[in-house]
Amino acid sequence: MTLYVILFFFALLGGMALSVAAFGTGGKRKKIFQDIYFSVEDTNGMGIIYTKTGEYSAVLKLTNPVQKYSANIDSYYEFTHLFSALVQTLGEGYAIHKQDIFTRKQFEADDDSPKEFLSESYFRYFTGRTYTDSECYLVITQEAKKSRLFSYDPKKWRDFLVKIRKVQDQLRDGGVKAEFLNKKQTNEYVDRYFAMNFTDKTISMSNFKVDDECIEMGDKRCKVYSLVDVDYANLPGMVRPFSNIEVNNTSMPVDLLSHIDSIPGAETVIYNQMIFMPNQKRELSLLDKKKNRHSSIPNPSNEMAVEDIKRVQEVIARESKQLVYTHYNLVVCTDIDTDIQKCTNHLENQFGRMGIHISKRAYNQLELFVNSFPGNCYGMSEDYDRFLTLSDAATCLLYKENIQHSEDTPLKICYTDRQGVPVGIDITGKEGRNKLTDNSNFFCLGPSGSGKSFHMNSVVRQLWEQNTDVVMVDTGNSYEGLCEYVGGKYISYTEEKPITMNPFRIKREELNVEKTGFLKNLILLIWKGSQATISKTEDRLIDQVITEYYGVYFNGFDGFTPPQREDLRQSLLVDDRNNNRNHQESEAEREERIDKEIDSIEARRKELKVETLSFNTFYEYSVQRIPDICHENNLTGVDISTYRYMMKDFYRGGNHDKTLNEDMDGSLFDETFIVFEIDAIKDDPLLFPIVTLIIMDVFLQKMRIKKNRKVLVIEEAWKAIASPLMAEYIKYLYKTARKFWASVGVVTQEIQDIIGSPVVKEAIINNSDVVMLLDQSKFKERFNNIKAILGLTDVDCKKIFTINRLENKAGRSFFREVFIRRGTTSGVFGVEEPRECYMTYTTERAEKEALKLYKKELHCSHQEAIEAYCKDWNLSGIDKSLAFAQKVNNEGKVLNLT
Repeated sequence: MTLYVILFFFALLGGMALSVAAFGTGGKRKKIFQDIYFSVEDTNGMGIIYTKTGEYSAVLKLTNPVQKYSANIDSYYEFTHLFSALVQTLGEGYAIHKQDIFTRKQFEADDDSPKEFLSESYFRYFTGRTYTDSECYLVITQEAKKSRLFSYDPKKWRDFLVKIRKVQDQLRDGGVKAEFLNKKQTNEYVDRYFAMNFTDKTISMSNFKVDDECIEMGDKRCKVYSLVDVDYANLPGMVRPFSNIEVNNTSMPVDLLSHIDSIPGAETVIYNQMIFMPNQKRELSLLDKKKNRHSSIPNPSNEMAVEDIKRVQEVIARESKQLVYTHYNLVVCTDIDTDIQKCTNHLENQFGRMGIHISKRAYNQLELFVNSFPGNCYGMSEDYDRFLTLSDAATCLLYKENIQHSEDTPLKICYTDRQGVPVGIDITGKEGRNKLTDNSNFFCLGPSGSGKSFHMNSVVRQLWEQNTDVVMVDTGNSYEGLCEYVGGKYISYTEEKPITMNPFRIKREELNVEKTGFLKNLILLIWKGSQATISKTEDRLIDQVITEYYGVYFNGFDGFTPPQREDLRQSLLVDDRNNNRNHQESEAEREERIDKEIDSIEARRKELKVETLSFNTFYEYSVQRIPDICHENNLTGVDISTYRYMMKDFYRGGNHDKTLNEDMDGSLFDETFIVFEIDAIKDDPLLFPIVTLIIMDVFLQKMRIKKNRKVLVIEEAWKAIASPLMAEYIKYLYKTARKFWASVGVVTQEIQDIIGSPVVKEAIINNSDVVMLLDQSKFKERFNNIKAILGLTDVDCKKIFTINRLENKAGRSFFREVFIRRGTTSGVFGVEEPRECYMTYTTERAEKEALKLYKKELHCSHQEAIEAYCKDWNLSGIDKSLAFAQKVNNEGKVLNLT
């Protein structure tokens, strides 16, 4: 026991001597902050920090390149390769000091301009929610030779300026956003570190009280944890730049130090990562001497050390790796009343799982804090605070992830990030600073109950608020509440009041290949049905009839031109000879008969008049003209009787005579939000596809005429037109939309819809650069088919199977998550909305009835009813929406709670 006490006493004296040698006595400590900096000067727009020990440094503000929960393992390795390259670029005599700063903040909306009621409610709901924000800085420092006198070396100064620019270029080439801080920004950055304040606009300093355990400054307390306990120097034998967490039986890669942004009780956390580049020859020589020293005394521990050194030497020789000195520490700042031991326990547990033992005896708190000041990293003791390793291993311990922020785009659709804070993204992928897509068409898949309609309500509501014309085709009353809130047009199909239009009524300038193509598809759809196979003859026949119909209306028919007459004569003569008609007839007699036949055809065509444009007049024209065309061209196999019978249903006096003969409400072109509810005809194999098709044509007309952004959303109704007959038209619609600042989207819940329909794959999916997927757990066993059809990567699939599965529910109300891929960029976002939005979107009958009661009793607008209803709901203390609605319905009156 006496021996242990003596050894401990000598160890303590040694530590004290080392501290005094490095930092002086307690008296010297009083001036420790004054002895750091000489000045901060402006050099070509950069703030250069000069320390009193002769080093100078430049500071770059970075955005870490790896998105948190990106699921992309390669991106972690790319980061380490990039920083290994930076180490090589800088070389001997330089150090890089990376500071990742995590601060707990309360959410506030960036834009305080007046907003729509629901948007105002949305941002008010999130205001004050606590979240973690992050910033990253890279300090590049050139070492100075330690002496009493410092002399200016122009060669070293030029080398410094050249290399820091090279570093910036390498970062940018590696996809990392990096900008140098100017003098003012550098001064502020240093002051904020000194005060441990990265949130307030104004910074104030407090008195420091330092002991062996922590540093107190005013109402804050800081503790510095060195990642490597030099008394043990326990590090894992192998290290990689990420670790895996298990989510829904799927491995999700996260940063090796991902847990440092969620230390309990911490207000600010600064992760200091320092890499010092020494002279390689000198270090290799010292390493060799160390190996020889260990091998001179054979015992198991020395033999292991020799083997380790040999492995390192082999790696350096074969792969040209660099030896570097490193230091890592965490500065954890809490409120003065917080038990900092909880932070310590958390860090010990998390790092212990990785095989890293953080220092429990960091008695040099002030020295670690001071030497972590920007530009002051060379103050770290070479003997006590730094350890030697390979550059690859050193860069694995750098923090690589960024926390998502709103995108720089004029169009922002707000979701929550995975910690529950609103972020605005460009849902189209086309309008932001970074263009992600070629078109903004989208495809949304989610099984029943996954929150698909709720999500789409949120998207179209935000699009409408940002000057977008919205047209929706629905089969389940999913958008009735939102339509009423925005004062839109809600059109339901009923037998008494069907959805009508006159697609044949167009102006001369509107007559083009696209319009005749639409009309041809419409006629073939009525005649043959959506699943029938159309022959080329039938397709060409209807195309010719439509062309002639409009020719008669716009130009009239005064007779054949000489070329037309001659062409018809030759055609009839050939047919006559091929049919071996009247062998006794001379050639002159045959020609005379053919001329009379042409005169007869011409006379019949002159009799065909088109006074107005409608389905009725087209039907009348076509049933007379089609037989003549068949005769003129000797066509057989065209079933004109079936044509007449099927078309008659939409002709004057038929069951659906209004559908294609009455003009649609002209005011629809000025409406900014239109919902066509066609649930009543979803089982009608004839009307369902026809009405869907004419609604799409209404959108096309609106798309061409109006200059603002437009979007067409087709819910389950799109299946009515997903046929080979409609494939080309759908392709045309999708490809045309992008030329007129418009997008088209389909929404479905059946996996078989995308697996079993080639039309969906070819016409819809291949022309949709935006894919939205809700919870796919029900499809996990069959997901390979979806993966192949949608072109999803393994990284995408990892993200998809974390939907609604992360441990991120605490402090949040109920929410769903959605996977969104724009081009090749993908992520998972939360759909979390306040009660005002929920009551606008809800399709629950009891909730809709309760809201209608409020509106009726209060004689107010839909918005005012929502406000009153949600006020009472909040005051009721009832959490479940359905339970509160049932209470309102049972009372049968407005509650007026206070």
